[in-house]
Amino acid sequence: MKKYIYMKYLSFVSLLAILFLSGCMTPVDIDVEVVPDEPNIKSVTVGVMGTNNLFSEFAHSKMDVDVSNHSVLVWVVTFRSMEDIWISVKLEPGCTIEPLDGAPEFGKFGDFSEPHKYLVTAASGAKAEWTVDVQQDPNMPDISCLANFWTGEGVKALDVTYPSYSPSSVVTEKIDCNHFNITIDFWQDANAVITLELEVGEPDPTTFKGEVTLLNDVEFSSWGYDMKYTAGPAGSYDLNTFTLTFDAAFEGYGSSYPFDFYKE
Repeated sequence: MKKYIYMKYLSFVSLLAILFLSGCMTPVDIDVEVVPDEPNIKSVTVGVMGTNNLFSEFAHSKMDVDVSNHSVLVWVVTFRSMEDIWISVKLEPGCTIEPLDGAPEFGKFGDFSEPHKYLVTAASGAKAEWTVDVQQDPNMPDISCLANFWTGEGVKALDVTYPSYSPSSVVTEKIDCNHFNITIDFWQDANAVITLELEVGEPDPTTFKGEVTLLNDVEFSSWGYDMKYTAGPAGSYDLNTFTLTFDAAFEGYGSSYPFDFYKE
């Protein structure tokens, strides 16, 4: 009987507490008339989506979002063609976007080699027609002639195995845009001057790296060692760093003796 009276008393106190707290609450006014009213693009992201579904974003040197003229101009730092790139867009909250006049959809690969129009609609119903222009940074070097990167003035050679023995002399000869010769003094030995006849293949359009081929066998001697580079696959180049790594089949002083060629 006492337990019943106690439980009844506890329930009564709890009810009073709830009524008291409810009476102390300050009403919150919610203005349902205020909705997002800015049909704007905030930014765009440019890159490529790999086969592993991982997105690789391009660096950009310029991102000009003009909300007054409803335009976006992006300069991306990549050698990849703008004809096949992947773009996502960040909008003001509540906005939607749709392509106009055959423009590619965002979130998919598309041809952005020319500016495109998009209609952005805010949650309020306000609309704005935007122009999105994505360009390769105009300061990117021309890669139509690969040989230019490793011929002419300023070409250096780095002995990867013994940097302090890097060639003191590097002489280049351009044959055409994919063929050139590089002459160096191996181990800074004036009696071991060798000429490498090189061919570079076209770069991969996604990595901008390519293969190097040695077209001639090169036999020489230096400091008591008889050595040889054998014609055939001879390393690779990377247009992201403009470095050519020469690493042809080698014998006479280990099984590999690579050099890096670059311009200062």
